[in-house]
Amino acid sequence: MSTTAIAATTAYRSKVAAAAANGTAIPRISHIAFGTGSRPYSIDDTGLQAEFLRLPATVSVAGVQLLAVATLPGAQVGTRVLREVAAFASDGTLVGRRVITPKEFEPETEMDFELTFQY
Repeated sequence: MSTTAIAATTAYRSKVAAAAANGTAIPRISHIAFGTGSRPYSIDDTGLQAEFLRLPATVSVAGVQLLAVATLPGAQVGTRVLREVAAFASDGTLVGRRVITPKEFEPETEMDFELTFQY
């Protein structure tokens, strides 16, 4: 997957701004979700178009970039065609979404996904 940074949604940016203003914690990125929808990404999105699976994310920071990573097992994709990937915060807020080239999986395959956000 490309390392191009994804613009965070308006909802998540609003939470970041409120946390900065109030000195409270920002909801951490906790999951990466996968879907079959093909609608172009908008920063006003609130979820995936057609989510079928959500997996825990491993999150790390490199300078001003936050990386959210998860491995998608082909056995959990089944006969679906993967077209969208997104990161969600622990409170359920969509952080960002990416529409990708359609991908089909064999049951014994898996693919790592990395979503990059820049702050």
